[in-house]
Amino acid sequence: MKDLEDKYWKQIEQLEWPKDADYKRIEEYIKNNYSLNSALQLADFVDNKVIELGKRFNNDWLGDPGIDVSDDSWGDLRNEVVGRGKEFYESITVAKLREMANTNDYNESFSYCFTFLWTDAFKPAEPVKTQFEINKPKRIEEFVEKIDMLYDEYHAELCQSGVFHYLGKLIEEARKLK
Repeated sequence: MKDLEDKYWKQIEQLEWPKDADYKRIEEYIKNNYSLNSALQLADFVDNKVIELGKRFNNDWLGDPGIDVSDDSWGDLRNEVVGRGKEFYESITVAKLREMANTNDYNESFSYCFTFLWTDAFKPAEPVKTQFEINKPKRIEEFVEKIDMLYDEYHAELCQSGVFHYLGKLIEEARKLK
């Protein structure tokens, strides 16, 4: 579990949020370098770390003297802490959060880097179909036509032997495969 957590922290640091807080740049980087599943896992990790900060410092935020930010800015502040990486996250204190809030030393919002994951605009490409898959309906219809021709040619023999019933079922099942 620790290795996985270290992997996510390394990924966060590679995004370089503190460099420019440009969530559009980071969004493009994620789109171009992560699979959908990997991006979702990283977004989930970030969300969980933001939630952990909320639980850890909620009473300090709401207490007296408190941390002077609105609900929305409280989320931005916590996301900033995560976006700055593991070392910053692990060393954060109430005093540092207050200082960041009082000096507006945070950006809106590291979480925006991941919003594309939940929009219709980001959908993975359709898998490329093989030639077999493209031709499958045509090939099944050709198969059914050949069976029909055999039936026409051997109708009497097929009816007497009981094979006709099986051919009918075979054609029915083949058509379901289209």
